[in-house]
Amino acid sequence: MNFMLRTTYCLTLALLLGIQAASAQQLVTVSPGQIRVDGERGVRQTLTWRVASRGGAGSVRAEFVNLDNNRVLETRAVPLEVSGNSGTVSEQLTISTAQARRWYGAGVRRLGYRRTFSGAAGSLSNRVAIDLRFSARLASLNASPAQQTLTGNSRQMMLKWDFRSSGLGEVRAVSDSGYFLRGDQVVYTVEQSLISDGQQRITEVVQLPPGLVARLLADGIEQLQYSRTFTDEKKRQRSASVTVNLRR
Repeated sequence: MNFMLRTTYCLTLALLLGIQAASAQQLVTVSPGQIRVDGERGVRQTLTWRVASRGGAGSVRAEFVNLDNNRVLETRAVPLEVSGNSGTVSEQLTISTAQARRWYGAGVRRLGYRRTFSGAAGSLSNRVAIDLRFSARLASLNASPAQQTLTGNSRQMMLKWDFRSSGLGEVRAVSDSGYFLRGDQVVYTVEQSLISDGQQRITEVVQLPPGLVARLLADGIEQLQYSRTFTDEKKRQRSASVTVNLRR
């Protein structure tokens, strides 16, 4: 009985070691494993594939896939090959801004660049993850309506901030405060942050405190500028303002 148990154990151990050895003989890795698209330049990146496969392996083509649904978007017939049991091979991955814009416009946010290496020992795949969810440059900012009127009894105004981007992606920008200005002088500060997290338009409601309009009119101030400055993730700033007329 003990002999049978020892025999079974040895056979099981040999089988596991054989599986591990076979697995160790096949390996495909790629560096870098993740890439973020530049909204103004697209992608120009050297990829290095490391392949371990007994007898060598080759890849006849590469595939661009939507990682959210695994759908193949494009195939490129660029062959790569590693001879011997292990080695590395490099290629230049290029994605134009026009191509990235088409995929982005089609709703793709997580793109994969995938290869399958096949040889005598079998086939293995790996891929590079390409993030299309990036911030575009804030090209211009507009505030509307251009004219607002506030009175002692009507101290609230509503305005819209419109963002236009340059290049691919979405504008992510923040404004910490809004300022009522008379020339360069700050008359009143609105301590409320506004954040554009991909939206093309933000609506803001501003309300002045009671008595402020009357005090400003008493000082002879009948017109102000309400201004904000937005800063995007690349530290670029754009400002816009509206004219605010004060009436009794």
